[in-house]
Amino acid sequence: MVFSKLSNSYFDEFPLRKRKKHSTSSDYYFLSHAHSDHTTGIKSILSSPDSTIVCSKETAAAIKVLHRIPKEKCLVINKNQSLDFDDFVIHAIDANHCLGSLMFVTETPENRKEVYTGDFRLGQPILDEIELIRDADHLWLDYTYGKNPKYTFPSRKDLISEILSLMLADGNYPQKEIWIAAYQIGKEKLLKTISDALKVKIFAPDKKVKIYKEIGGDWDIFTDDPESGICVESRRRVENLSGLDQQTEARLINSLRISPTGWAIELISKRLDVHYFPYSDHCSYDEVHEFIGLVNAQEITKI
Repeated sequence: MVFSKLSNSYFDEFPLRKRKKHSTSSDYYFLSHAHSDHTTGIKSILSSPDSTIVCSKETAAAIKVLHRIPKEKCLVINKNQSLDFDDFVIHAIDANHCLGSLMFVTETPENRKEVYTGDFRLGQPILDEIELIRDADHLWLDYTYGKNPKYTFPSRKDLISEILSLMLADGNYPQKEIWIAAYQIGKEKLLKTISDALKVKIFAPDKKVKIYKEIGGDWDIFTDDPESGICVESRRRVENLSGLDQQTEARLINSLRISPTGWAIELISKRLDVHYFPYSDHCSYDEVHEFIGLVNAQEITKI
């Protein structure tokens, strides 16, 4: 998505082969997280033996499963870690988006500073590092919900409580199967809280199960056992019953379907058989503009 002249590097962009946009080449490709809109063209990295993806260990695990990118092609940087590349230094900050998501701050010996947020949700991990981000020369900003004040979200903590209350209301779980809409990566805080509270692993598509097994630790919360009672699938399938076999479609029709999405305000009146919650891993309108004020950047590019 971004080419930085300051570091002669790409951020969430893999313009190799036919997609190449710039005449200069780069040895490093900084990947904020593994969502598909940030990894377009990533497999082309395999044709460039000297190129390296800089990302978190969780993102490295995800792209190994999703795109068969070997871990040897990744240089792991942890949150709150800095790496020195001679001509510039990269600082990684927890972006508070999906598991392993990072915000990158680039600094040069000439005291030039650029911030690439990737996708993020304003919160304590970022506020704790605000002095590192402040007064950037250039800010590349996740502006997903920044255009309209109607996108004002409750805290994720409050929404998780609301979702759990609905799931455990009379006549719902465990009497009904629960289906939750989520991407292959993301909504981990919600899903782990549900898994821990109900003491059950969550049935998920095969690749999602493999991703979190690869990550390991406390995140091995998914199973390929369809009898779990709590299931996660794509929004397309949970909301629209699209791309399902007859048996699975029948299961979903008789289940409690939940879609936690920042777009809930647009959708809540369209499908009365789906329970929408304005749960987002992106900033709300207010948070985006609070962040802009805190950073006080000389130049802003909204993404």
